[in-house]
Amino acid sequence: MIVFYILLTSVLTAAAVVLLQKLFNLRRKTIVLMRENEIDENALKKARLSIGELMSAARQAGYFNLGDIDTAILEASGNISFLPMPMKRTLNPKDFNFAPIREGIPKTVIKNGRIIESNLKASGISKQALLELLAQRGEREENIFLATVNEAGRVDFFVRRA
Repeated sequence: MIVFYILLTSVLTAAAVVLLQKLFNLRRKTIVLMRENEIDENALKKARLSIGELMSAARQAGYFNLGDIDTAILEASGNISFLPMPMKRTLNPKDFNFAPIREGIPKTVIKNGRIIESNLKASGISKQALLELLAQRGEREENIFLATVNEAGRVDFFVRRA
């Protein structure tokens, strides 16, 4: 008899979960809100979103004009994904058949006005070259809050400001 009650309780719980999900739209499906720069009003209603909420989500994603958006999809997670219009798409090196140089993780070579010799040696830049770069900028190492060298050899200086 106990097994029967456990089974009955499990079935009723599962049914209640399904019913609550349907009532409160907890189990979301993806919904296309915009397609080819046209807003689907029925999809907004189905998603229970106002145009203001769509515009707010677009602004948070960096689109301040809905005219810049080709497609907007309400994901199952509740987030909205945006695909920009082709002319508003961010260009990347592949668009130019160009392969950028790997920069890698920079090494700190000056911190709080002091050269870190071990990092300088590992960076592949000489102390003399570093000091020459400082001189070209009219700075002294004491005035440098932070200096880094990336794997491509680029040196960045961050001057201490009083």
